[in-house]
Amino acid sequence: MGTVAILGIGLALSLAGCRPEETGFFGTTEPRHGPGELWMNNAGEPEWLDPNKCADGNGGEILWNTFAGLVQAHPATLEPLPEIATHWEVSADGRTYTFHLRPSEWSDGTPLTAHDFVYSFRRLVDPATASKYATNGHIFRGGAAISRGEAAPETLTVQALDDLTLEVTLENPIPYFLHFLTFYSFMPIPRHLLEDLATRGIDPELWTRPEHVVCNGPYRMTEWTFRQRMVFEKNPRYWDATNVRLERVRLAMVESYTTALNMYAAGEFDWPGSNTSLPAEFLDELARYGDFHRHPYLAVYFYWINTQAPPLDDPLVRQALSLAIDREALVAHVARGGQIPSAALVPDGLAGYEAIPLPLFDPDRARQLLREAGYERPEDLPPVTLMYNTSEGHKQVAEAIQQMWKKELGIRVELENQEWKVFLANAEQMNFQICRMGWTGDYADPFTFLELLTTECGNNHSAWSNAEYDELLAAANRESDPSRRLARLREAEALMLEAQPLIPLYVYTRSQLIKPYVRGIEGNHQDRHPWKHIWIDERRPDRDRQPAPAGRPPAPPRPPAAVHPSAAAKEKAA
Repeated sequence: MGTVAILGIGLALSLAGCRPEETGFFGTTEPRHGPGELWMNNAGEPEWLDPNKCADGNGGEILWNTFAGLVQAHPATLEPLPEIATHWEVSADGRTYTFHLRPSEWSDGTPLTAHDFVYSFRRLVDPATASKYATNGHIFRGGAAISRGEAAPETLTVQALDDLTLEVTLENPIPYFLHFLTFYSFMPIPRHLLEDLATRGIDPELWTRPEHVVCNGPYRMTEWTFRQRMVFEKNPRYWDATNVRLERVRLAMVESYTTALNMYAAGEFDWPGSNTSLPAEFLDELARYGDFHRHPYLAVYFYWINTQAPPLDDPLVRQALSLAIDREALVAHVARGGQIPSAALVPDGLAGYEAIPLPLFDPDRARQLLREAGYERPEDLPPVTLMYNTSEGHKQVAEAIQQMWKKELGIRVELENQEWKVFLANAEQMNFQICRMGWTGDYADPFTFLELLTTECGNNHSAWSNAEYDELLAAANRESDPSRRLARLREAEALMLEAQPLIPLYVYTRSQLIKPYVRGIEGNHQDRHPWKHIWIDERRPDRDRQPAPAGRPPAPPRPPAAVHPSAAAKEKAA
């Protein structure tokens, strides 16, 4: 794969000899490959390609397209649809689901059965797996006790009634269960492969390598060149293979958003991909093009705080840092993608939820809190470091907040940039004081955000633990009345935000560039775009597009209505 240097926006515009007034699109509109291929970016190496262990977007993008669970998300609405399960029944109390599976195969021809799902769900909660998403398995009765080592994995309330019938019993009847099942944690695991590798003296941890991997989704990995690219071929044994139109997907590992933008302009990418953001400083310019798209996104950008490390072990200091951030200015002048500033973690209106009304910016109160914490002089505050992963966008946000803290509080904060895998490892091991993070909702319910701060959550990188908070969330999921459930969730969030173990900044929107010949990418609130629905349009209607008048850019396509992610969730629930 060719490489492109980091260029300025003006040079990027002319990279393919293609100005907006000439074609209406950014860069070349001619694909550099056959009609059965898609070239895209993944922004970095995945940490894991094991469904039970993955906890990052780079790995999730691959797992959603190489594995198939019981249900799948509709590409536009995200409503759960049949996948390996053709249909299901639910008990009167809403706790027991019986799934009926279609006959299907793993990519090596081995029959896929309900026993594979039982193995996967038990493995997810087994402490030996060390899954960051083990708490996802706590929805099943007995899952929490197993994760704590108090019971054997075999006691999890999932069972194969026969090869094609799976029964699961939930701890509580939760409204988002079927949506939750579309998440990759609940994909089946090829037990026969792991056992075969162990028999042959090969480390079973290597089962996801291209020379070993067995999957059951639309695509299978055939090539992995570290930090360069992955190649995926259509899986002929996938149950719905006849409706999969792309034969091949090439995935690059370019971390620099500016480099990815220039590669898109040059035709190296047909679509930068869900894990690649457009550089914020170019968004106003890019919005003028016909291949620019923007849609709401159920995700929150925030900073984790290590609550065990001085001086951030003091909640007054943490609150001061939060109040000294001008979120509206950050969104308007730095992020610049139509994001919604927020000092609360759960987006307003999500599934009927009313957000905690916290001030977006209060520098006077921030200075007062710092004095109350014992720091009369800003220079008395011990050194603080803010860690972020390699990205121009994250760097710009960090630099802006660094300057706000200096201006409003008089404190100096050092910035530390790290490559993605190193960053994840340090976040997991709590080797930081403040680190940036984003969280995409796994389903349309406030619990998907609030669970992050529970004591047992493997993705809780704050070291904050509160038994009352944990019990409020547990009680909410035992509550059958929707309004009382939301009230308990709100009480829990208020308690957590008072302690300030993280600093929410804004709710995302997603801005993307998609070549005019690419079809099947639907804007949705989780920015999830299955490759199986994408195809290359050989008719090329963009060739007939009339140029804009000389000297004027074409009018951009009207984007989807600027609906807050929560509003769409509210409409869906209505």
